[in-house]
Amino acid sequence: MGLILNPEHNNVCFCIASLLLIVVVMIIHVSEENHNNKQKRIFGMIIFDALLLNSAGLLHNIWLYSDLFKQLLSPTGNDCLVLLEKICSYILAYLSMIYVMTIFRIELDSSFRKILLFVPTIFSVLFFLSGLISDFFFTFSSDGELEYNYPQGALVNFSLYVYFVYAAYLYVRYARSLSSEKFISLVIYYLLMLAAVPIRILTKSSAIFEFGVSLALLLCVYTFQNPGEFRDGVSGAGTKNALNFDISSSLLQKKIFTVYGIAIERLDAIVSGESLETVADFLSQITSYLRQFSPTGEVYFTDDGNYLMIFPDVDPNDDVIMKAYEQIRKRFRDPWIMKGEEIKAFQSPYVIGFPDEVDSLEKFNEVRDVIKKTLRHHNRDILRVSDLNLKHIEHDKKIDAIVKHALDDDLLEVYYQPIFDPKTNKFSSCEALLRLRNPQMGFISPAVFMPVAERNGMVVSIDSFVLDEVCEMISSSDAMQNGLDYVEVNLSVVDCIQANLADNIIKTIEKYGVKPDQLNFEITETFEEGITSAMDENIGNLINYGIPFSIDDFGTGYSNIARISTLPVEIFKLDKSIVQSAFESETSYMVMLNLVKIIKNLGKEIVAEGVETKEQAEQIIKLGCDHIQGFYYARPMPKDQFLEFLKENNKH
Repeated sequence: MGLILNPEHNNVCFCIASLLLIVVVMIIHVSEENHNNKQKRIFGMIIFDALLLNSAGLLHNIWLYSDLFKQLLSPTGNDCLVLLEKICSYILAYLSMIYVMTIFRIELDSSFRKILLFVPTIFSVLFFLSGLISDFFFTFSSDGELEYNYPQGALVNFSLYVYFVYAAYLYVRYARSLSSEKFISLVIYYLLMLAAVPIRILTKSSAIFEFGVSLALLLCVYTFQNPGEFRDGVSGAGTKNALNFDISSSLLQKKIFTVYGIAIERLDAIVSGESLETVADFLSQITSYLRQFSPTGEVYFTDDGNYLMIFPDVDPNDDVIMKAYEQIRKRFRDPWIMKGEEIKAFQSPYVIGFPDEVDSLEKFNEVRDVIKKTLRHHNRDILRVSDLNLKHIEHDKKIDAIVKHALDDDLLEVYYQPIFDPKTNKFSSCEALLRLRNPQMGFISPAVFMPVAERNGMVVSIDSFVLDEVCEMISSSDAMQNGLDYVEVNLSVVDCIQANLADNIIKTIEKYGVKPDQLNFEITETFEEGITSAMDENIGNLINYGIPFSIDDFGTGYSNIARISTLPVEIFKLDKSIVQSAFESETSYMVMLNLVKIIKNLGKEIVAEGVETKEQAEQIIKLGCDHIQGFYYARPMPKDQFLEFLKENNKH
């Protein structure tokens, strides 16, 4: 223990290690891309102050333990080194406070507040400078060490107490805007500063404290000063993470501001096939141009091809916004240069006001999704939130909440739509269709709630529920005795990529004693072999088990004849859009006719969906379709009604 606490043994080593760490931090900081950023400037000041602090500390400790150095430097010179070291340590606390405020985008908007924040540091600086003319607060021992005179000497830490309390307040209030990694980094920095007094008392030296500060700066340079997270290496602009952080911080401070966005039309097509260096040069031109309009000096670039700027203290209708819009519009009328050639790039601008129009980061991202869709059909005038129809955002939220609790709230029911077989003149199969009924909203279409279920992860549980209901219906009813051969059940792509899908399906089938050929799984035409090994394995295992597959909504994708012949299915279901359009134009009819011929020549069966009239049914039968599904024969119906339907219509 004595070895550790004896400054003579390790102070110089700690000082050298600390100084080396500061040099490393400085090299990393200087090597970063230069851009107009207040946070970087403040961090640079902290590094410089820490460099002075550590240099003075190192020279002081060498003087203490080196007779040669005592001959080169007088005791007065050593006293000046100690005072410089102490003053730098308290200036470091002040700069750290400013740095934290800069991270959270807190502006000191008046001279009075700036002076008020600096007062504690002024006090500490004057405290130590008084040592040049007075021994009231402290004296220097014969060994060259500073010794405080108590109780008045304890006043030196006044500034630290003020800054620690204020920093703790900021951490608690704005922690939500930080990632856990960054919050931990700030807390560590805070604790190292806070530990300065006990460390100095325990070790009778500040060398270990200075080493801790160097470690904290190294941590900061890889978190808050990390260019990879907050700086896009290609465009030179801020990243989406930087944008989200700045918006969150501003919202927490209840600031008024406007986000000005620019969507570069067809950006992917413009840069497609170009080298990274060429793309970087092109995007950097736009970044540099837009930076002159940003009041904060920052421009953000998101991976969807959008540039964004933050305008503090203005609303979307402010003259500053309109002036920027006019100048940017004029610039984009002229070409940009890429590889020495002129390139035309068109931009679609939009503005979002905070907090009146948008009051959270979540709402901001939702509004931006709507803006992306709207800009496809919008002219290049500035798009405002008031131009958007945001009702469906709230609607989607309601649907999401309903879907998440649909199983628990018993809102789901399986309906069955009979499928007619012209050869036997019976309804030998059916499709299981899901229905969701909400007490307030009534029936919600699968076209609405199934995409939501896929996004929020409920689709696997919902499809498992459907399979359970279908197997229960087959095993507990007389449907098979009344002419039903099999039930078609939909499988989503999300289902197919589940590693244990096949095993779970087989367990369910065996649980109810259902035969494999009493089911038929429908997959969409967009299925491609090789999307994932899990999907291929699942489908292969289920086919080997004896469950046939069919292609649903056939004709709406991009199939070619070679691909059709290799699909692992026995039935193709012609999409209702193909069937309906066939009776509206001769060309569409020829398309359907040729599809039928191709499928029949491959020895596969065909189900024609969406048949609604007698004329359509008769024509479809003439073409040779094996099964017909549509409102002309029967609508989807609940289980009991469906079973009764089979008894009545499959008598003969």
